[in-house]
Parts: sequence; C-alpha cells; structure tokens
Amino acid sequence: MNRKIFLYVKAFSDLGTFMDLIAINVLMYIATGSTAWLAATMAFRTLGGVLSSLFSGVLADRFDRRKIMIWTDIFRAIIILSLIPFPSPIMILIVCFLIGLTSSFFAVSYSAEIPQIFGQDKVLETNALISRLTSISLVFGFIGAGVITDFLGYQVTLMIDAATYLISALVLLKMKWQTSVPATKAVSNGLKDKVLEIGKDLKEVHSFILSVPKLLNVNIVFLVGAFAGASHNLGIPLLAESINPDKQSLYYGFIWGIWGIGAVLATTILPKMKNLQGPGLYRTYFLSAMLMSAGFITFLSNTSVYIVLAFAFLTGIFDACFTTLHATILQKTDNHIRGRIFGVGMLLKSLGFALGFVVAPILLEAFSLPKMVWIFHGTLIATSILVMFYSSMGRKKIKEINQSI
Repeated sequence: MNRKIFLYVKAFSDLGTFMDLIAINVLMYIATGSTAWLAATMAFRTLGGVLSSLFSGVLADRFDRRKIMIWTDIFRAIIILSLIPFPSPIMILIVCFLIGLTSSFFAVSYSAEIPQIFGQDKVLETNALISRLTSISLVFGFIGAGVITDFLGYQVTLMIDAATYLISALVLLKMKWQTSVPATKAVSNGLKDKVLEIGKDLKEVHSFILSVPKLLNVNIVFLVGAFAGASHNLGIPLLAESINPDKQSLYYGFIWGIWGIGAVLATTILPKMKNLQGPGLYRTYFLSAMLMSAGFITFLSNTSVYIVLAFAFLTGIFDACFTTLHATILQKTDNHIRGRIFGVGMLLKSLGFALGFVVAPILLEAFSLPKMVWIFHGTLIATSILVMFYSSMGRKKIKEINQSI
C-alpha cells in the first residue's frame, strides 16, 4: 500500500470542509443579513466540536480509527446534501452543529494514527506534508467555492462538497493497514461502566498533561489561539463585503485562498529547518503564534485589496507553522494515550472557538472590526510572550539545580 494515499484522503475531506464553510456562511448571510446569525453558524459548528471532543479521543483509542473516519465522511456527505431542499437558517444551524460533531471524530482519529503508519521519526516531515495538502485543499476549496457559489449557486457547491466526502470514504474503504486498536482493553457492557471508564481515561490524560509542563504550555497557547481565531473567521466575510458587497463570496474565497498559498510555502520549508528539535521546536511554535496574530491584525485593519492579500499570504505562512508544530508536539506522546491527547487538543480548540464566537459579536457591536481583531489577537500575542517567559524561567531554574548538584 502506498501510505501517502492516507494523506491524500485527508486532503479530499478537507476540500469538502473548506467548500462548505464558504457556501454555508454566504448562504446564512444572504438569508439573514445579520452578523449575529453568521456568528451563530460558526458557534454551532464549534459547539458540535466541543461535545464530540469530550469523547472522540477515548473512542479513537478504543475502536478502529479507520472505521470511525469512513462513517464520519459518509454522514457528513448526507447532512450537507440536506441543505439543498431545506436552506432555512434553523436548518443551517443544525447542519453546522452536526458537521462540527463529526469533523472532530475524523480529525482526532486521523491525527492519532499518523505516527503508527509513518513512524515517530517521520512525524514532522509527515505533518508538514499534511499541512501542505490541507493548504492546497484550502486554496482550491475556498477559491473554488467562492467562484462556484458566485456563478452557479450554493447548491452546486454543496453537491461537489458532498462528493469530496464520499470520495474520501471510498478510498479509506479500499485501504488496509494495521490499525492501533488496543487488543487488551475489553469494552464494558453496561452504560454505567462505560461512563466510569471514560472518566478514568480523561483523568489519566489530565494527569499526564499536568505532569508535562511543555505540553501544558503548548495547550494554553493553542486554547487562546482558537479563541483568537473566532475574530478572523467572523471578520473575513465582513471584510470581503466591505471590499465589494456585490462579490462577497468571491473575495471571501480569494482572501482564504491566498492565505492557503502562504501555508503551502511554509509547509515546504518546515521539514528543511534543522533547528526544530528540543527547545527550538517549542520556541518556533510560540513565535509563529505571535507573527500569525500580527498578520491577521494587519490585513483585517485594511480594505485595500493589495494590502489584504499580501498580508493574508504572510499570515498563512505563520498559521501553517503554528498548526503543523502543534500536531508534531502532540504526536510525540505515546500511542496508548495519543488519541485522548488529540481529543483534548480538539476540545481546547472547540472551547476557544465557542467562547470567541460568543464574545466577538459583542465586541463587534461595541467597536469596529479592526479593534475587535486587535483585542482577540493581541491577547494571543500577550499569552505567547508570557508563556515563553515562564518556560525560559523554568529552564533556568532546572539548569541552576543541575549545576548545584
């Protein structure tokens, strides 16, 4: 089996996710003309992710991860197609919730399986390729969805979207590999026993993260990064409308598409960087978070197309570094707990987004779009600086203790 096919499966699935993001957000905004409803579509998608993240990691460690991915792709295709006959705002919210719910199952199972298939020594290289393929999917997904939605309508976009999920499921169905299902763990029969076991699993993960300060620091920044992400996810469609209200979906797609081209460049460079080992890996992660935020602040504070697209490109570079290095750090954990570690990462991402989508419309109502983005991404920059300072102080203390022994 060509193992890289596994990575292209994710790219197909991502292509569908990016296409439905454009189509659903534009559909909601056209139907309601309300930023509150637009924020609600993202919030409901995030809420689904929050709920599934509570147990998606446990399931990924207990069951066949390949089958989890296949069924979630099929289900996503079905629920996306349901929007064509029922395009009401309430139905859009239900679909967004279910997309968030199922996407978490797919993402956690997929990420947890990477070291098993490609090996720990290939994790950074593999994650860079995954991010590159994701970015390419983003470029084609966002630009394609923008053009198709603008010229042919959202129905065509949704049908293509559903087809990408089904292609992903069919390829996974044909693929075979030795999945990492723990053979020694029996599944409990009673509901009470299952709940108790899930509780024990979550407690084990909680203890593990607290016992590894670097992992805790990384997850704190990731949580704040997800919170900050709500501002630009809400802000970019509004920015696209302010640039040209008649071509909102087109500019919306182009902004994210150019961002994706920057991400492709970053994932080509990352595997060639020799200093991404030990402290260098963590330091680059925190710096990427700060530069990413600076980029979002800059282009969301402008309406000049040239400035917006130039800084969207630069932001894509640092955003890809941030997400790729986060996955690489989490994949360094042991296989028996890795699914739950990724489940925690997905939970933090979902919680951050959910909180962000509650706060963002309130701040947008009180302030301008640029000020709202400044507040959100300024928080991420400040958090990254504080965590880096705290980590540096911790390393100095350890060094002093070792020298005194």
